[in-house]
Amino acid sequence: MITHDRHVTAADGTRVAYSVCGSGPALVLTNGITTSTYFWREFVPEWSTRFTVVTWDFKGHGASEPARTPGGVTMPALADDLRRILDDLGIDRAILVGFSMGSQVILEAYRRYPERIRALIPILGPYERLFDTALGPLGKLIGGLLRHTPRPLLTPIFRGFHGVMRLPGSVALGRGLRLYGPGAAPAQIRRFVDHFGVIDPPTIRAMAVAAGEHSARDLLPEIQVPVLIVAGARDVFAPAARVGESMHRQIAGAELLYLPAGTHTSLFEHPREIGAAVAAFLGRLP
Repeated sequence: MITHDRHVTAADGTRVAYSVCGSGPALVLTNGITTSTYFWREFVPEWSTRFTVVTWDFKGHGASEPARTPGGVTMPALADDLRRILDDLGIDRAILVGFSMGSQVILEAYRRYPERIRALIPILGPYERLFDTALGPLGKLIGGLLRHTPRPLLTPIFRGFHGVMRLPGSVALGRGLRLYGPGAAPAQIRRFVDHFGVIDPPTIRAMAVAAGEHSARDLLPEIQVPVLIVAGARDVFAPAARVGESMHRQIAGAELLYLPAGTHTSLFEHPREIGAAVAAFLGRLP
């Protein structure tokens, strides 16, 4: 896992951790909810030979502090965290890459400071209301449970779920439920499971609720920078037919990498296809 050795202070006072490597034009990688930088392990070594690669942790994730206020984890607030990182590094313009819920964050960043964004690459992520498309009919149920679970129960529930994730057979169960793709290696899944054990449940709950309410649908037709969308046909969190392809139709000139076997762990499973498409896209940028 990339070690975050820098930080900025968010508007609510929370310390947000980030790291930077390489040199060249800025390429900022934004994680999904409950994830950290291990999802980018297959890409950072190559990308950092040509770009200044910035990675960061959301509040309540990895090396960042738990959010001090629920308002600190809305999509606008997370987009502001990203802007503060750019400011801290003296970066005027950047290419923003977002995985999963990170797609919502980078779209909101474009809404708020488009002049600082050179291109957008949403990967396996939604552009609005996370639970409308995630996990089929269970999505809205899970969103409702997160919203209404009493705060004292959050940490025991999350820790109990983490314990289940560590049981023998849990990987096979996750594959059966299509939470993990068939090509995700056990070591890669273990990094996700280990990180799940250190996330801050109240922060995650507030962030998930915010993602469930956020929409960038009105913004999509207004985007005027190059966009590459990565979508997976077998992704149960951001199904290509309802998310990636829909986004592609609404953004003029957007490019689409459609992965017929793509799942939500395609950054692990299909790094060659994704890496080649991203490299070609970046090579065409003005």
